[in-house]
Amino acid sequence: MLKLVLGGSGSGKTTLLYQRIKARAQAGGRSILLVPEQFTSSTEGRIYRELGDGLSGLVESFSFTSLAEKILSTEGGAAVQTLSDAGRTVLVRRALEELQDNVHYYYRHRRSAAFCQMASETIDELKSAGLSGQQLYTLAQNCGTESGKLSELALIFQGYETLLAHTGMDPADRLELAADRLEAALTRGALPEFLQEREVFIDEFDTFNAPKKRLMGAMLAALPTVTVALCDDGAPLQPGDLSLFSGAKQVAAQLRQLARKNGAEVAVPELLRKDLRHQDAPALEAVTRLLETGRCEPVEKVDGLYLFAAPSREEEARAAAGAIRRLMRQGVRCSKIAVVCRDISKYRAAVRYEFRMAGIPLYCDEPTTPEFSAPATAVRALLALARGADLTEQLTTLAKTGLCSLTEEEVCALENYAYTWSPNAAAWREAFTKNPKGFGDIEPTEEDAANLARAEKARALLVGAVDTLRGKLRAANAEQMSRALYFCLKELGAEEQQASLIEAIRAERGIPAAEEAAREWNVVMGLLNEMARLLGEQTVTVTEYEDLFSLLLRSSDLGHIPQTLDAVVLASAGKMRLDAPDYVFVLGLAEGEFPTAPGESGLLTHADRDALMANEIDLPDCFENRVVREQVCFYKALTAPAKGLWMSWPKGQGLTLCAALEPIVDALSPAPPELALTDLAATPADGLDCLGGGWPLTEVERASLTEALHQPGAEDAPQGLAMLQRMAESAPRQVHDLTALETLLGRRLRISPSQLEKYYTCRYGYFLQYVLGLRPRKRAELSADQSGTLMHWVLQMALDPDPGPDNPCANALTPFLELDDEAMAALASLLVDEYAKRYLPEDTARFAYLLSRLKKSMASLLCYLRDEQRQSSFRPVACELKIGRGEDSVPGQTYHLSDGRTVQLIGTVDRADEWVEEDGTRWVRVVDYKTGSKKLDLKEVYCGLDCQMLLYLFSLTRDPSGRFTGAEPAGVLYLLADPAPETTTRQNAAKSVEYKLDGLVRDEQKVFDAMDADETGRYLPFSFRNGAPSPYQKDKRADIAKLNRIELHLDDLVTQMGEQLYGGQIAAEPLVTGRSPCQWCDYGFICCHETGIGERALNAPAKPFEPEETPKEEEKA
Repeated sequence: MLKLVLGGSGSGKTTLLYQRIKARAQAGGRSILLVPEQFTSSTEGRIYRELGDGLSGLVESFSFTSLAEKILSTEGGAAVQTLSDAGRTVLVRRALEELQDNVHYYYRHRRSAAFCQMASETIDELKSAGLSGQQLYTLAQNCGTESGKLSELALIFQGYETLLAHTGMDPADRLELAADRLEAALTRGALPEFLQEREVFIDEFDTFNAPKKRLMGAMLAALPTVTVALCDDGAPLQPGDLSLFSGAKQVAAQLRQLARKNGAEVAVPELLRKDLRHQDAPALEAVTRLLETGRCEPVEKVDGLYLFAAPSREEEARAAAGAIRRLMRQGVRCSKIAVVCRDISKYRAAVRYEFRMAGIPLYCDEPTTPEFSAPATAVRALLALARGADLTEQLTTLAKTGLCSLTEEEVCALENYAYTWSPNAAAWREAFTKNPKGFGDIEPTEEDAANLARAEKARALLVGAVDTLRGKLRAANAEQMSRALYFCLKELGAEEQQASLIEAIRAERGIPAAEEAAREWNVVMGLLNEMARLLGEQTVTVTEYEDLFSLLLRSSDLGHIPQTLDAVVLASAGKMRLDAPDYVFVLGLAEGEFPTAPGESGLLTHADRDALMANEIDLPDCFENRVVREQVCFYKALTAPAKGLWMSWPKGQGLTLCAALEPIVDALSPAPPELALTDLAATPADGLDCLGGGWPLTEVERASLTEALHQPGAEDAPQGLAMLQRMAESAPRQVHDLTALETLLGRRLRISPSQLEKYYTCRYGYFLQYVLGLRPRKRAELSADQSGTLMHWVLQMALDPDPGPDNPCANALTPFLELDDEAMAALASLLVDEYAKRYLPEDTARFAYLLSRLKKSMASLLCYLRDEQRQSSFRPVACELKIGRGEDSVPGQTYHLSDGRTVQLIGTVDRADEWVEEDGTRWVRVVDYKTGSKKLDLKEVYCGLDCQMLLYLFSLTRDPSGRFTGAEPAGVLYLLADPAPETTTRQNAAKSVEYKLDGLVRDEQKVFDAMDADETGRYLPFSFRNGAPSPYQKDKRADIAKLNRIELHLDDLVTQMGEQLYGGQIAAEPLVTGRSPCQWCDYGFICCHETGIGERALNAPAKPFEPEETPKEEEKA
């Protein structure tokens, strides 16, 4: 007999079923309760609560899948393995390969994993309608314009069924087989023992597909009574009806027809009209009536119903967390609260963050794929390596999964070495021997040697295992590929590392977290087995195997166990499994989002479905059914709570409230929630979040919250509050512990002019680089910095007046000034090759090409320097001259600060030239080589920039007892050794490069003549007009008084820097001169500076270092 229990949401259908089950149990009768898959766990718990320990043993709960398994285990057929959704997709892929040219419409997509997944979903839908591949092919011939596409889909379906016969069983076929076995047992008169003398109760279903209907038909024929509860108002079904309960009415009609077909009686439906769930909540009862009928009785007081127009999704989550904290303080258990949204991906991150801040336990009820787990990442990296992907990226990814028997230090050493040297495939297969720090003449330290050994150990392990894998995968079938991948992971030490990881997680985070980590490994290894089982001996390429394995990963579910029984449930409205919640928070009630507009799914369009339905095929996913299901989904979400309903949508993001809520808003006018500060700042973390700008606060609220966080009861608050207050009251970048800072700096600070420039460019950048010693990783490539270092070395070797034994020019037979152009080119080539041999261990074709360009550039530069020295009275007397401490160095200037601290200037002068007049007067100039473009701007010098050469010049002239004692400052010159290219004609481009000078020269004619005897302007930073220096370039010349003023100002800058640095002033306030220095700063990701905020501009006089002009009135007086 078929019994139907009909009623709306909250009418007591489930309660009635449990009452009857309990009455049967008390009378000694046994029952079976059938519920959807997602309700089986909560159903077991409720059976125990309702019937107690003694009677619950008389009731068994099943889903249709588990019931089919039970039947097959007793009647035969359970040994055949069932395909997963992902497995179905893999078989569809195999079917497409075997069909080859028989598929035309879908030919281009046959190798696409995404297409295979869509085809798999479509086959599942067709099976749910009770169709086979042959039946679909027959029907397709009568579908008009859709016949061609449907016929091809039928061929794919038939191919899938053929492969399935040799591989396993589709889940829908398993229900069909269970129905067959039950019908056969009924024919024999030998009903399975677990079904004998049982009544079946079916609850929580909205629809039944064809396989389930067939199994129900067998039960209706075999069992005395089958009771089905449906969400239906009991009104008769009208043709074309798409109202809320129309789907349930159709199901009821189909069940009656099914019962009569199987010889079972149909009892008069039992209709439950009273809303029992909301009998103590009139407002929620009114919501139910409005959704069911569109009208309701007037409600005197709308309690427990709230509507919140949020500025954003994040504020929706924050407000919901505040309201839940209020309920928790009132004694409501978290397990009685649920948060529901239609698209959980839009709210998952925000809800998790806000609930964690508020200290609310949360269980996210959604599938979790192993796609981004460490085992899956390792397998994908191995497959990528096997198909020839970039070794550097994939090997470092593999190493960082934690599944290789490598220590953290070894992984870091490998990654840093790979970043620095960017080894190609050949280099990865040879031992790592290069300096981990990259190019340059820096001798490796013990730490460098240790890092090199670590990187080499990691390389040997990874490359050895990967090469072995690639050898095994050549011409391997799918089963052999799966086996090779597993043994490669084993060779890398993955099993031992996974076991160690699980133990560490168990010790740190507990058993549930450890079990989740263990499931990740087990699921991924199971997927390798499934690939082997499904594809078997079929030959596939590594790329195809990788695509299908990735598809398996995306389609698999790890399963998620709640960390605590008392937790708020976050669920998608389409897959809710709520256990009688008292309070529900429905988020995202925006037009088009919830209820959502049905779109096309799978490969069938609306037209395809209409064509099939015209042939009396009941497709569960047709447009009409999906429209009705969306209404039911919306209805159940809003009627689920017994005591309180919270509704919200992100109005501030330009979204409008959904039209489906308009009747509720018009009739009940739900009030916006009134959240108090105690709700929003229920935990110290939330309190700090509010103080930090997370929620608008009045001054009174801010003061009271600050005071509350100071209370002794808030153990974690003072530290966080102190940090927040320090951020609000102090400079964003300021060292407060000056004692610790002095420990880092020492009482004798030694700085170079470039460090001084760095400090005045950005104090915070200086602090990170020179005080904390943070060093960004540098790639070993012929960059601008490395090219500049090479150029300096070549010029030092070529021009050094006293070459040492390690100088290739030490035994040169011809003096530098006597070399012709050809000999100069040979010299440049010799020096560049020698530098590369010593410091640039690289031999790629691109590297050789870059060196050849550098040789031409250096030859041209050396010729220029030769010509300059031939006509100049100045002669190089020192190259790479050290300033500071050490042998053959010039003592650096020492500056005295307060409290006895000092600052000493150190550095290296590229080249120092000297000219001695006939009367014995000595002149010294400093020459610096620069790549690119460089302009000396006295305004920048005034602000602490561009002062390197001038500081060097004054250090030489201040030398009390050295080689430059008593020398006059002749000036500073920047030689642009690699000038920026200019747009010109092809004829001019063929000429030799015109090198340019910039700088500041002593404003005396004899100095000009000594530097540029012929007044060509090639060897001075200014040109000549009519035999005199250009009047438009006065800023390139300075008399001795101006140089003295510059010297005194630079002394003040050094002293000021020392005082400010020891005072902890390290503000991130970059000095912008044209382009912001943040554009090329290596530390931008640390300070996160925003353009235009906290920046400084040049603050210098219009004519810096010029004497102050006397006002005209004072002159007259």
